[in-house]
Amino acid sequence: MKAIRRKNFVLAALTGFGILAGAMLLVFGGAMSEIRAQILLAGVMIMSGISTGFWMCGLRKLKIARLIAENPILHIRTAVISDISAEAAQRPDTESTEVIVSYFGILLDEKIIKFNQDGIRLRAVEIGDDFICFTYGTKKRTQNIRLLRPAIDPAEMSELSERFHYETGIIPTLLS
Repeated sequence: MKAIRRKNFVLAALTGFGILAGAMLLVFGGAMSEIRAQILLAGVMIMSGISTGFWMCGLRKLKIARLIAENPILHIRTAVISDISAEAAQRPDTESTEVIVSYFGILLDEKIIKFNQDGIRLRAVEIGDDFICFTYGTKKRTQNIRLLRPAIDPAEMSELSERFHYETGIIPTLLS
């Protein structure tokens, strides 16, 4: 989610810079030859428009990521990367890869797999000893994702199964 926010910030800054540069060219463009100023203004406006388009797509992606993160069914930390060198001893520098599963989809750091929206439906959930497998898709195209997770005791497995059934309406298949 942090990476999505960072990208949106950069795209918003590029859009703002493009609008500011375009305004400056309109105000102070008389010092250049008129054709040069028009070409430069057109280029700046086109680049600003492209950056605005990417920014709007990023905002949609951020909205879906927030929806998933605010309604978790399962939260897995798949990897933790730590810098243990002498230089990094002063400041703890850890980075983790998180997976959040929700009724609305799966958030894998900055990758979003959405379901139960835009015609994409969750079709099946299989829970194994060390993985959870999701089958989702439209009528024409079906996809499958397998998430590795730490082993849990049978009571937690039963609770997880009930939660998936309650939240998604899908009865998970328990594999052993």
